[in-house]
Parts: sequence; C-alpha cells; structure tokens
Amino acid sequence: MSYDYRLLFEEISLSLHRNPCRSLEVLSRELRISRRTIQNVIVVMTGKNLRALREQILITALRDLFITRPSSAIKELSVDLGYKSARSFARAIRRASGTSPEQFRSRITYELTTKTPNAFLRYKPTVSH
Repeated sequence: MSYDYRLLFEEISLSLHRNPCRSLEVLSRELRISRRTIQNVIVVMTGKNLRALREQILITALRDLFITRPSSAIKELSVDLGYKSARSFARAIRRASGTSPEQFRSRITYELTTKTPNAFLRYKPTVSH
C-alpha cells in the first residue's frame, strides 16, 4: 500500500504532540498502520528515529510548560504530558536533555532571565494540537 508520507507524518506528529510518551505500538493501533511504516515515515521525513522525535517533542513541550507555568510541580507537568509515573517522566527527560527535570527548569529559567535577555524574542511556542 502506498502512503502520502507528508500527511502520515502530520498524523504521527499530532498524536505525539498530544502525548509525547506514546509508544510505537499505540501509534500503530491508533493510526491503523504498521509499526514499520511509522518508523519509515519518521526516518524519511526527519532523518530521526521515533525515540529521537519523541524526545524532541517532549523537550519542546516541557520547555513551553516551564515558560507558561513556571511554578507548576514537576509531577503535575509529567501528568499533563501523558506520563503515569513521575519517575518514568524524569528518566525520559534525563535521557533527552542530560539533566533532571528540575535542572532543566533551572536552565530554562536562567536562559530566559539572565543569560539571554532577548530569549523571549527568539522563543517560538509550539502549536498545541
């Protein structure tokens, strides 16, 4: 079967923006296409694998939340991003950013307040779908 990779990637991306921790199996069931097709579409459209794409979307979403809701608890943000466990969320953030969620928040806050005063001019919020 032939697919329009651009349209299919949009569907994959929308699904991952709704829930960045969504697994390949869940995506496959939700979109009713094979796991292999999903993997191929992501590689062709981004040059990345699913894990790298998920991590990119997760970090961007978390950055947006830290900017819009700076005083929210990490556990609250983890639930909002679709994680059932704060521990699995922390592992995902550490894997994607190299730091804990708290350290990542501190880095974002620092970048926005002291290090780069023009950060708000460069900040491009992601579109929530």
